[in-house]
Amino acid sequence: MLKNWTVTTQSVKDTADGVIAREKYYLSENHPNHKTTEKLISIVGNENTSRRIALIGEQFRLNQQLNNTRGGRPLSSYAIEFCLTLPKGHRPTTEQWHSIVTDCCAVLAKMLKLTVEEREQYKTQIRAVLHQQPQDNLRGTGDHVHLLIGKVVGNRVLKELQQKKATKLIKTAFNAAVLKHFGISHQEYKPHELNRGKRLEMWKYQHQKSQSELDIQKLIIKLQTQADKWFKAAEDNDYKQKNRQHNRMQKTFLELSNSALTAEQKKHVSRLKMNIR
Repeated sequence: MLKNWTVTTQSVKDTADGVIAREKYYLSENHPNHKTTEKLISIVGNENTSRRIALIGEQFRLNQQLNNTRGGRPLSSYAIEFCLTLPKGHRPTTEQWHSIVTDCCAVLAKMLKLTVEEREQYKTQIRAVLHQQPQDNLRGTGDHVHLLIGKVVGNRVLKELQQKKATKLIKTAFNAAVLKHFGISHQEYKPHELNRGKRLEMWKYQHQKSQSELDIQKLIIKLQTQADKWFKAAEDNDYKQKNRQHNRMQKTFLELSNSALTAEQKKHVSRLKMNIR
């Protein structure tokens, strides 16, 4: 028996860049994390939804800077992301996932005590993408939905979305919605039905972690090679080569922004980013 279906929460950092990076990640078939993903399906909103979240966040940040006489820190996170995950062997339809997400967002809206006008804007800043995973593969997670919600509504920031009470609430809402629309209960689910013992789970975790670390290291080596070519092109005044490597590095930076880097790797990538202009 599970206490809850799996829900993880993260605040999307780096202002508009962070929101756009998440949008690209959701539908990127070439991302290392999506090597085994079967389908990437938009179920709520589209690319324009993420752009809207980014734009509203930028407008709010600008107003903060114009009106801030106390020198406080401007808003740097424009959205919150929840990841709703079901174990392998359970695959709701796209329509069922849409209903599940709708229920979860409605519960959050009620918690936020939105006005009528705020609720209408809130609805336009919801982005959800379904990632369907192989059901017969022992590695990796099951089907899951990335749910992105804008934190700026009207003249206020929905700070409650990144608090523990929001995560706790959406877990309860997710449990109820899955039971209502898909007909399965987390309380009746037994992990051993999939023949996955603790030793196998640990082996899978270690294997997946090692593979992920290897992919990240390959990306960093690729980035360094591109940077070396960029520096040489700058010395030689080869503007065509310099521009070519700059475009390639931007793509590599984007891939790394969605990876779990160590502190040293983050420092190395940041140094390169500062030096490449």
